[in-house]
Amino acid sequence: MDFPLTDQPLVTVVSPLYNGERYVPILIDCMRAQTWTNWRYVIVDNHSTDGTNQAAQDCIGEDSRITLVRNPETYGVIKNHNVAFDQVTADCTWFRFLQADDVLTADCLQRSIELGEKHPRVGVVGSWLQWGDEVTSNQFPEGVNFFSGREVSRRTLLGEVYPFLTPSALLWRMAAVRHRPTFFDERYLYSDVMACYEVLREWDFGVVNVVLTDVGRDEASVTNRVTKSFNKLLGSNLHLFTRYGREVLDDAAYQTRLEQRLADYYAYLGRSLFERREPEFWAFHRDMFAQCGLPLDRTRVRASAMEQLRDQPRWMLSMLVKSFLPQGKS
Repeated sequence: MDFPLTDQPLVTVVSPLYNGERYVPILIDCMRAQTWTNWRYVIVDNHSTDGTNQAAQDCIGEDSRITLVRNPETYGVIKNHNVAFDQVTADCTWFRFLQADDVLTADCLQRSIELGEKHPRVGVVGSWLQWGDEVTSNQFPEGVNFFSGREVSRRTLLGEVYPFLTPSALLWRMAAVRHRPTFFDERYLYSDVMACYEVLREWDFGVVNVVLTDVGRDEASVTNRVTKSFNKLLGSNLHLFTRYGREVLDDAAYQTRLEQRLADYYAYLGRSLFERREPEFWAFHRDMFAQCGLPLDRTRVRASAMEQLRDQPRWMLSMLVKSFLPQGKS
């Protein structure tokens, strides 16, 4: 579908940044390289303490397509994303996030929007992703571009596909999300994925079967630091499954997949016994189980630990020994 320049639907791209000075020139160059010309770009500086604000001003220059917004104080990660979403104006047809360390291919907006415009029931458009040396989110059949929202949710919860790796991976139709009071639920760090499941209750999913986003791996990012310390991904995946699984899975499939997730979770908690994790760690995981409507079974944690000790005694004991060493020693 080819659009004359005067007929291109407007797309807004938003980047919520905190101390992202080094990324600003790359992000702006990425936007200026887009073959789709009817775009606006908004950088939301979350009251950074580095040179993010000045770098953005210098790079923007006189380019009226690009706007810089600075928060009056530093907000939480999810609130900052909601502030960014609030910058999308009523005349916008599509929007997407662009995270600090991600890069869009030059034809990303064009290919995504053209696909979405072919199917008016598509509320979200994804694509393949370059993640280091790996191409991911490419589990959909090549040559097939449209799927029902229910089908994508079902296959994602079963672990067959995962198109929601980063907010930068997705293009959203504003008609599908404009009614949301806030785009992301600020109670949950994984609310970007929750938004996907909720929109796909009523809308379909489109996928461009080529790489359109290069996903960065900034290990120092706020999200990575918060998530990895307690392996919060396990908890969030269990919560997402129990929250949305019954909507798209029959009872047998739901119970089978739930048991698989619980087995993985208890294996991790069993290993954590040998690491002598702090009380805050166990409080977090008890709370995650409670949010899922499940008790954290201490007997099962101990049984998993003993099973792993039996199967991998040297490794498990080495973990226990390391837990007694001063931090940073091994």
